[in-house]
Amino acid sequence: MKYQQRLQVAVRERLRKLMTVPYSSAGHEVHLAVTWINSQPALTGLLEEASRTEPGVDREQFRTALTRSGRFVWPSRTEQGRATLIWELMQDIASKAARDPKVGLRTAIGYSMEKPHQNRWRKFAEDILQPLFDFLSERVGAESSTLHTLERYRTRTEWFDREELYARFDADRANGEEVYNLDLQRFLFLEGDHITHAKPRSASGEADLVGDLDGRDPLVCDGKIFDGNGRGKHYLIKGLHQIVKYAHDYGQHTAYLVIYNITDKLLELPTDGTPSAWPPYAELSGVRVYFIHVRVLPPTTTASKAGKATRVTLTHDDLTNPDTT
Repeated sequence: MKYQQRLQVAVRERLRKLMTVPYSSAGHEVHLAVTWINSQPALTGLLEEASRTEPGVDREQFRTALTRSGRFVWPSRTEQGRATLIWELMQDIASKAARDPKVGLRTAIGYSMEKPHQNRWRKFAEDILQPLFDFLSERVGAESSTLHTLERYRTRTEWFDREELYARFDADRANGEEVYNLDLQRFLFLEGDHITHAKPRSASGEADLVGDLDGRDPLVCDGKIFDGNGRGKHYLIKGLHQIVKYAHDYGQHTAYLVIYNITDKLLELPTDGTPSAWPPYAELSGVRVYFIHVRVLPPTTTASKAGKATRVTLTHDDLTNPDTT
């Protein structure tokens, strides 16, 4: 069974558990669901992207409407906005469940007038929580998440294609970056259905990959080599600021910087998001740039014999002050 299909099945199973759990354990089950979703990069990627689709959605109106049984109306205008509201509500319930076991039931009681309590919880789960799981299942099935596709690209490259790509890179290092970017372009088309154009011109220069230029939602993506020397930290930071300009040129608020690490060094990247969440990202001039770090240097020995790796750290100050790096 394909990865997407397995993940779809798992999403539906999580929903089933939420809808059938005894009402007394509802808060705990929400906590388990939130923990599981946070462990799935494909799902967190979908939710990150969804949160930026409808930034002005009225969260206060949503929470207030949940307490008015029989008069609930979604304040969102998009499926992404609705999914964001549900996800934030579930995270809030999960954060309180340990010290307040009845928080799940109380939320349901405010929404539904049905009796007994078990019916109230099921009605709440069906009407309010289920749309999030429908959204995730549909998006995973359609492979529509750019972050989902890029996470799979990273895995495919590191697990299966490092040696072949590196050999092609090593044969022509002057143009080696193009080897990786063309490979990424092909993957985005075959696996993510993103029609990309190599090096289209914009007011700020030439982006390596910009997708769906004829549509209303271009994909802005740039790939940069990291070799720790001539193309080291400063090169990556220049690439970051360049891709922010590309995003402005194409009217986008999201962009993706793919970093091809051809060293044995561990590259540590800052994030404006949750420290442990993948991928890290930076917010600059109204653009969120996701960092997709891909280790492309083939291993020369086993991990147990390699010794302690050298760390190269980019800080927030490095990103905002590129001339000092």
